[in-house]
Order: sequence, then C-alpha cells, then structure tokens
Amino acid sequence: MKTAVLNWPPVIPRLLWMRKRCPLCSSVEFRAAEPEWQDNLLAPFGLRAVRCVNCRRRYYWFAGTKK
Repeated sequence: MKTAVLNWPPVIPRLLWMRKRCPLCSSVEFRAAEPEWQDNLLAPFGLRAVRCVNCRRRYYWFAGTKK
C-alpha cells in the first residue's frame, strides 16, 4: 500500500500541521518561533508560529493546542 507524501510548496507556510511531529526530522520538540510579518495576519485565526528544535523548520498550530 502506498501512502501519500505531503509536499508543501516552498512559498506557503505550513499551516495547521496537526501531527505534532516534524515531517522533516520526526522530532516532537518544538518552541515558539521568532515573530515574522505573517504572524500578525494569522493571529486573529488563533494560529501561532512554532519551530522544530532539531531542524529549525517553522510551522503554525492553533494557539490552544499543546505538544
């Protein structure tokens, strides 16, 4: 059985990544990401930026969700 691979376009931020595991390095350790301009646009939707501790890739999660 083949599984679908999730390939994100490089321009689009990784929104709503719900698995809480980095798809690049499989880490489960994240921390708050440094602020960027698009964070202000996504904040009204309840999204916050996090960054993988190991590979430093950036994702967005709902503000109420935990690791």
